[in-house]
Amino acid sequence: MCLAKGVAINVGVNTNSEWGGFRGPIFSDGSFEFIHIPWKEDKYGMIEPRPQKYKQMAYNSYVPGYLQNHFILESPNFQIGTYASTNGASANKSILDLNQGDYLLFYSTLNYRDDGKKRQDWINSMWGAYIVGLFKIDFIYESIYHVLADESAIKAFKEYDWFKILLQDPDDSAPWVKGIKEESGLLKKAIPLSSPENPQRWSDLACDLFRTSRGKRLDPEKKAIFQTVLTCESMRMEKLLSLCTLRKD
Repeated sequence: MCLAKGVAINVGVNTNSEWGGFRGPIFSDGSFEFIHIPWKEDKYGMIEPRPQKYKQMAYNSYVPGYLQNHFILESPNFQIGTYASTNGASANKSILDLNQGDYLLFYSTLNYRDDGKKRQDWINSMWGAYIVGLFKIDFIYESIYHVLADESAIKAFKEYDWFKILLQDPDDSAPWVKGIKEESGLLKKAIPLSSPENPQRWSDLACDLFRTSRGKRLDPEKKAIFQTVLTCESMRMEKLLSLCTLRKD
């Protein structure tokens, strides 16, 4: 039997002003809030119906005031299991190497938020990178043009924000991914990629489970670069999946 493989990419808000200028929260028990990046109306234009604003989201209390009235870009869309990659050539190539039944994994950097309970010892007391969700892949299309050529793909992506603006991007190599709805979504608890002692180092778990897109081991002694595309194969993927529990809501 051929074992599944996975690719992990960075998504969600972070401290770069272009992507929100802040991090979402992780709590003492490992639960978290995934917060979407801002919609860039000057770059993307606008769609109808309009995207939701941060102030309309359940996680709005963790969003700075300067963003409350901004629209969100719901990508990945964990509700319907859709994602179009804008992560660059390295991520795109790795994603296109995946097949049906493989996994697209999503990780974010999150700030620890003290809620008065004892913190799990794998959570960094400042901030860190964590796996927050996954798609078990139903199918992948190589580009928006391949999606538009297939009626079943159009139906699968029609409620996805990127599809509504048709991703007018000259890069025809950006893959479009559809997850199996029942086996895709946000996780109940995050999985640490950062060391609990130093947020800028890879965790022992990350070093055990993941490799770079070129197959190199992660070095726990070197500074972690959290835009790195990570790969996970064979028995390591099985171990990772044993740690993942999808949210039920």
